[in-house]
Amino acid sequence: MRLGRAAKAHLLELISRAAPLHGDFFRSVAFRHFHPDNVVSGEGTRLHGGRFVPSGIAAVYASFDEQTALREVTARKSLLGGRKPIEFRNYPRMIYVLRISTKRNLDLSVSMGPDLQKVLTQALRPTEHKASQALAEFWIDGGIESVVFPSATGSGRNVVVYLPNSAADSVIVHNRAAVLAALRSQTSD
Repeated sequence: MRLGRAAKAHLLELISRAAPLHGDFFRSVAFRHFHPDNVVSGEGTRLHGGRFVPSGIAAVYASFDEQTALREVTARKSLLGGRKPIEFRNYPRMIYVLRISTKRNLDLSVSMGPDLQKVLTQALRPTEHKASQALAEFWIDGGIESVVFPSATGSGRNVVVYLPNSAADSVIVHNRAAVLAALRSQTSD
């Protein structure tokens, strides 16, 4: 994907206005990823990439609200496996609250010029990741730490944090100690 001159100029302007992002966000994970340290490792995206994350970049996704996190899981399931139920190995699921704090956040949910909006619309297609990954390479190289983007499910917003560009404590499991204590108590019973 090539960015046109107008889209590139608008994207550079958005990058120049990057602002801090601080808050609590939601992430749904399958049982095999329950350990809080796995939730924020970024290993899955480093290995496989994803929307707005090229392969090789460790990143963590989260949603602005629990409902969006659950819709994202359902949409991903539909994309990968059609209408069949989620495989039992992916249950139970757990919703984690992640505290995210970055200094250079790019917000793609703001209004933007028509050229850049056209590129963003293409990047949000459910089966398309190449366009979003090309955009991400551009702003990752520009030092962006996180990006807020509309959910491809049609409702809600998500955030992705690029771990190589962020501080070590930019993404933490809000109640990590309590989760670990609960996991220990369940395994000792």
